Amino acid sequence: AGTYYAGSTLPTGAAIVSGITALNGGSVTAVFASPYTANKVYFGTDGSRIIYINRADTATIASSGVNISAAGMSGTVSCINAGSNDSNLIACFSNYGVSNIWVTNNGGTSWTAIDGNLPDMPVRWCMFFPGTNTQAIIATETGVFTTDSIKGSATVWNASSTFPVVRTDMLKYRSSDGTLLAATHGRGMWTTTITNESHW
Repeated sequence: AGTYYAGSTLPTGAAIVSGITALNGGSVTAVFASPYTANKVYFGTDGSRIIYINRADTATIASSGVNISAAGMSGTVSCINAGSNDSNLIACFSNYGVSNIWVTNNGGTSWTAIDGNLPDMPVRWCMFFPGTNTQAIIATETGVFTTDSIKGSATVWNASSTFPVVRTDMLKYRSSDGTLLAATHGRGMWTTTITNESHW
């Protein structure tokens, strides 16, 4: 717990940084490097924590990190992603019986749960729809869901009608051609091209 590796190769040339105090003893279950701020890295844990470290490239043993978790968060963080900047973040949890999807527009000072009408199930990946902080795509225990309007507890999630009902673990977007890829557990990988809030 509290250990991550920084370097171009592992283990040769890697620096071992342990004892990140903001992790509170939890094991790291999600890692996200900011595309906006050099060497800013976010970590999620199995103890409900979301933290970040600035200057992760020079972090030392027992670095503190900054805890930006919300009081109502519970479970294992499965994904952290950013929208148009570091202020707009989305995070999800892979547990039953918890609020699974959270967003912030102030860098984690406050968070809002946006489960809305989503069934109680693990969410394994989350991302804002490209180009907006008000729409989102999630990978869940039963496939891919989207919303065209993030509205807190009133958020309406729509299951893809052409995507299989299968555990989906990861989403990856390629901006050069608008391709969105979804990786499933047992049904391979699926792609679609998105130019607006379109579904599979």
